[in-house]
Amino acid sequence: MIKVAVCGIGRTGSEVLRAILKNERFSLAAAFCRPGSKKAGQDVGSLLQLAPVGIVAREITQAEQVLAETDADVFIDFSGPTSTKMLLRACKKRRIPGVICTTGFTEAELLWISDFVSHNKLGVVYAPNVTLGVNVLLAALKIVARALPEFDYYVTETHHNKKFDIPSGTAKKIAAAMKEELPPEKEIPIHSIRAGGYVGVHTVLLASDYERLSLTHESFNRRAFVEGALVAAKFIIGKTGWYDMEDVLGIGEHLEDAINVV
Repeated sequence: MIKVAVCGIGRTGSEVLRAILKNERFSLAAAFCRPGSKKAGQDVGSLLQLAPVGIVAREITQAEQVLAETDADVFIDFSGPTSTKMLLRACKKRRIPGVICTTGFTEAELLWISDFVSHNKLGVVYAPNVTLGVNVLLAALKIVARALPEFDYYVTETHHNKKFDIPSGTAKKIAAAMKEELPPEKEIPIHSIRAGGYVGVHTVLLASDYERLSLTHESFNRRAFVEGALVAAKFIIGKTGWYDMEDVLGIGEHLEDAINVV
């Protein structure tokens, strides 16, 4: 059984906790919330409106102590940039690998995280969007961009009205993936919409003077993020280094073959 420490008890983190508690292949080692959260000290089961499970949510500032007591195999992180960095520092001593699904990092913060992971020989899957479908879309878009370099590209992303990072980490990753295959001067505008309760919609529009192509991925249930996170958590155990979902899904080698054919 895989023992998981979960950081972040928001909308998606709560769904991760719920899934772990119901999955026979996983067990919950610990749950962390941000400093000063009202959830700290409460039983995780009660927070999820389930029967008590005997594990209370702890502030991320207590992570090193808690992880030493619980012997977690892996972490899953759906928190925020500050909590993520605290979590990594706490995982350093025991070299606990994990999956970082947090978004909103600056370029400097991402550089710090990747350097920290490398220097301390940790294992991390970095996945600002951990859903399986969107990562297959990313692979497909690299092939499309290589095949249609003269087209105009435009990304639109739509999320719930409480999502603070604009544009989304996924939208930036989509644009970056296509730019790898497009001429250097090609610009890819990103339009962000924050409205209602959208879980996540990403659309890429390609157009020439004579035709257009549109590719869309929509997450209509947060369970899509949970499934991807659990797959990535199983993958990273026993590994060191920096990985993404292409590595987890094993599509990198096949993708290179397809791009080279184009």
